[in-house]
Amino acid sequence: MNKGTDYERKQEELTWLENLQRNSWEPEVIISGITLAFLFVFPAKIYEFSVYLIQEVGVGYLPSLLILFYLTTVVSVFKIFFVVHLCLRFVWAGLLGLSYAFPEGVINKNLFKMAQDYEYQKPADMVLRLEKVCSMTFAYPVSLVLVFLTFTVYLGLLIGIYVWFDLNFFIIYVIFMVSMIGFMALTFAKKKTKLKTWYTQSMLNSISAIYQSNIGKWLAVVYAFLIFAFSTPIIISDTQDFTTFSNDRGLIEKELEWSAKYLHYETEHDFNTRYPRSFIPSEEISDDYLRLGIARYEGDGKIIEQLNTDFAKELDSLGWKTLEETADLHRVYIDEELVKIDSWSKHRIGTTKQKIYQTGIDISNLENGTHSLRVQKLLLEYGFVDNEPTLIILNQWDQFQFVKR
Repeated sequence: MNKGTDYERKQEELTWLENLQRNSWEPEVIISGITLAFLFVFPAKIYEFSVYLIQEVGVGYLPSLLILFYLTTVVSVFKIFFVVHLCLRFVWAGLLGLSYAFPEGVINKNLFKMAQDYEYQKPADMVLRLEKVCSMTFAYPVSLVLVFLTFTVYLGLLIGIYVWFDLNFFIIYVIFMVSMIGFMALTFAKKKTKLKTWYTQSMLNSISAIYQSNIGKWLAVVYAFLIFAFSTPIIISDTQDFTTFSNDRGLIEKELEWSAKYLHYETEHDFNTRYPRSFIPSEEISDDYLRLGIARYEGDGKIIEQLNTDFAKELDSLGWKTLEETADLHRVYIDEELVKIDSWSKHRIGTTKQKIYQTGIDISNLENGTHSLRVQKLLLEYGFVDNEPTLIILNQWDQFQFVKR
């Protein structure tokens, strides 16, 4: 009796699974469509999150850049995967309609004489063959979710330790590299251990083994490589101008020659994004007072005390203003003439609630026409390995032009 019941239950499970497999295209298309809708929104959020880490949390530029590239790569790769899947499903739907309209396929005698002696594929065969390709294409990125999820949690833990304990990034780098080397050693080790057995039998490794053994190990690798290659232009586009948020470097020649207006003028700027450096209301100023804003970086506050103590003599020799706020790290020049700034006001602006310093500059003495505004910044540069500070002056921390009317 029990054997009969078990057999019936097993047959029901097999029938249920077969029905799901036959109708898998429905959830595949729905999931791909919904996921793509979210994926096209994420890059802007990832970009703003990475900038937030630099300006508000005080995370260094390098770890923030790595976070941006990693998360953008994940999103871009999944974009390509799901776009390819939907395109294949589009072709599959066309073949499905073709198989319904012409189930017998090619009628050789109705072709031109030169094409009558060849054999052609049946529409139903093409539908079934492409169905397997579509399902395989959909399953591949889903399997990568486990990889990226595990890796993201691990990276998040490392960054959390780095921020919480205010460690040198070199320490986190060493921990990451040691852990990666250890993982690679475990993966390629010939000795059979309990840990390797557990990893081999995990869902993640089992899915990878299924692909390698059925479609070919090198084909699986080449397919993944091509997806990453196709996602490269998207990654470059989604990370554009992030270097301007590198607080500890001056502008390079290309940025000076081809300055981006939307980074300096409020009239050109997107209200939902952050300013990387300094900005004014518009390119053309018709008032006698110029309102200048400067982005605040949380990391600057960590060096004020050290500058006032360990580098007091250097500050005196430079004739630098007494450092009380992070705004005092900046000097402003108009047409290479130092502007005296008595005070800065603090504000939060935009939907991002970005912290900025703001001041008013009297430009009544300037003639009508084009003028240059340059911001000089004082910072400490720490060694990547020894973490020893060095005083640096970024003469062209920011520079742009405005027109007085």
